[in-house]
Amino acid sequence: MLYFSSSSIFCMQKLFFLSLTFLLIQNIFAQPSISINPDNVTIVRDSFGVPHIFGKTDADCAYGLAWANAEDAFFETQNLMYVAKGYMGRKDGIDGVKADFFVHAIGARKIVEERYTKDLTPDYIRYLNGYVQGLNAYAAAHPEQVKIKKAFPVTDKDVLTAFVATMSFLSYSQNQVGDAVGGKFDQEPINFDHLNPSVGSNAYAASSKITDEKKTFLCINPHLQMNGPLSFYEMHLQSEEGLDMQGVTFQGASSHAMGTNKHLGWGFTWNYFDKVDIFKLNMHAKHKLQYEFDGKYETLEKRPVWLKVKVKGLTIPVRKMTYWSKYGCTIKSDKTENFYAVRFPANMTIKTGQQLYEMAKSQTYDQFWTAIRNNHAIALFNMVYADEKNNIFYLSHGMLPDRKHLEYKWAGIVPGNTSKTLWTNLVPLDSMPHNINPECGYVFNTNNNVYHATCLENSKSCNLPDYVNERPGDNNRAVTLKNFFNTHPTFSYKEFKKIKYETRFPNNSQFIKSLSPLWNLDKTKYPDLTEAIEMLQGWDRNTDVNSIPTTLFGSFIKTIWDDRHYGDYEFITGITPLTEEQTVDYLKRAKEFMLKNFGTIRVPWGEVHKLRRGDKALSIESFADLLSPSYPKANIINGKLEFNPEHGDTYCMFVQYGKDGAETIETLEPLGNSLNPTSKHYADQMEIFTKKQHKQMPFDKSYWLTHAETTYHPKR
Repeated sequence: MLYFSSSSIFCMQKLFFLSLTFLLIQNIFAQPSISINPDNVTIVRDSFGVPHIFGKTDADCAYGLAWANAEDAFFETQNLMYVAKGYMGRKDGIDGVKADFFVHAIGARKIVEERYTKDLTPDYIRYLNGYVQGLNAYAAAHPEQVKIKKAFPVTDKDVLTAFVATMSFLSYSQNQVGDAVGGKFDQEPINFDHLNPSVGSNAYAASSKITDEKKTFLCINPHLQMNGPLSFYEMHLQSEEGLDMQGVTFQGASSHAMGTNKHLGWGFTWNYFDKVDIFKLNMHAKHKLQYEFDGKYETLEKRPVWLKVKVKGLTIPVRKMTYWSKYGCTIKSDKTENFYAVRFPANMTIKTGQQLYEMAKSQTYDQFWTAIRNNHAIALFNMVYADEKNNIFYLSHGMLPDRKHLEYKWAGIVPGNTSKTLWTNLVPLDSMPHNINPECGYVFNTNNNVYHATCLENSKSCNLPDYVNERPGDNNRAVTLKNFFNTHPTFSYKEFKKIKYETRFPNNSQFIKSLSPLWNLDKTKYPDLTEAIEMLQGWDRNTDVNSIPTTLFGSFIKTIWDDRHYGDYEFITGITPLTEEQTVDYLKRAKEFMLKNFGTIRVPWGEVHKLRRGDKALSIESFADLLSPSYPKANIINGKLEFNPEHGDTYCMFVQYGKDGAETIETLEPLGNSLNPTSKHYADQMEIFTKKQHKQMPFDKSYWLTHAETTYHPKR
């Protein structure tokens, strides 16, 4: 039996999640649309290994990006190829073939074939083809690094297929497809998870009216994976055709996901809205594969697929059937005769990469809005923007279905027998929650309430259902930023940067308030906990490396989270109120945990909280859901317990825009810009990360040529 559920696809999610701006795969075109001369591509590596790629054309830069990123992360890049080519089953067996099934079921390749000649501009196709040629050239030059030979060469259409699959994965449609196959929707009651995983980011901007320097400030600060495919790759692309962009993308991606050019920049943060609908089809009692729609019966389109699965060293073909209805991807339950359609916008467009490319090429506010309006092809993400003309805005950007009939319970199983439930349009971006150039001069998002993006609290700029805002509160990060803006009518660039690295919990956050039973415990009633209670009640809420209460607090929180299966959402809502008895029990268990692992409850946070890559480890500060967050996992390292951040503060860019454009650009990564363990840049930013130091990133080509660690052309 071949099915997959939301819990069984975690490893597969990492492969898809990463390629927001993507790449690759499958049969080669007869002739490439352009031919790149590597002599026109110059890769300049700076002292931290960040590639500054210069070319005559945009396509030259794309070629150089593919080559440079492959030098640093070819293993991760190849994993993406398997997804788009349907090779995951050959690589990872039963677990991998679930990804192959998903990509086929949602019609990722089919929409690319249908829309390629209709939806894409010649400029973007040239850029995309340059990227593909660069990746193929690297694979040809390094055949010993290619794991599955049939995965190369790759083509433009493979890149686009991967984009569709990636955006669909980011929408978490794979959970619904897997649950439909596995029979979850046949059961009552059905528990839907529309809040998605614990992922996040920060982004905030300030206009010149509230900055001491009278310049416009932007902070871009995504929080994702510290290591592996979801980590960020920093690069700079500059062509003679006008592309001049600095920032980051995911490993193996073909364009910048976020960053700045000389005129404008943007950051993304995860937003939470209902992106996927499930429809139960009303099947004919006698005629197989016929379903009711508006009083008539339609016939399901059969879409069979042969999946290749590696089992004990052998590759075995397995035939599976998927279907297509008016609602799109349609799945038959393995448990019953029920059919379910999974409908979502992400598999209805192939223009994701084109939108990112055109955003990077934009030089004005109007051009930027044209790029996002004309494409509207990024499935999710809040956007915070700033530019040289002192424009700032927040937008809950994404592909939200325009569900006209709100009498249906869209968060559950929706009837699949009427055109009333068959939405065909998206809510226009101009109608999504947004704040443009607010009078108070700042905008922000920390994965919090989409209507709390500036000083204009609770002032809705649109009239949308509640499902556009599935996190309707403020987390610790949002409260900290609001406290800063409320107490600083004006501020300097130095202060703007400093608040980003705040490591203290705000006393007025809902999370801290929800722990009031802990803060109010009477220590005289619990003599065996007196020391622990005094430590926590006397704690200044700071999580620096020398803080002793932080380690005990972390053990206390870990005990609650493990017991109640909490996630990031509780940092917005606060935890379910504890009784005094429950609080004491959790504190006793936290104390026992500390004594068992450390022999004492008085342990400085920096002794056990380590940023680690390979054999290198450094003490770091901070905690989950702070502005400089660390989401640590407990690991046994050399026989000792250690907390290491799996995801958190994964990239930071600060920009100052003045009358001459982006005048100051500073960036920082937590580890290094290469995932190759043999590279000197595998872990070379750890020291400056712990010291909150930044790299200066000017646009000037001559600067980088004179400050280059290495300069070369990507040749075989």
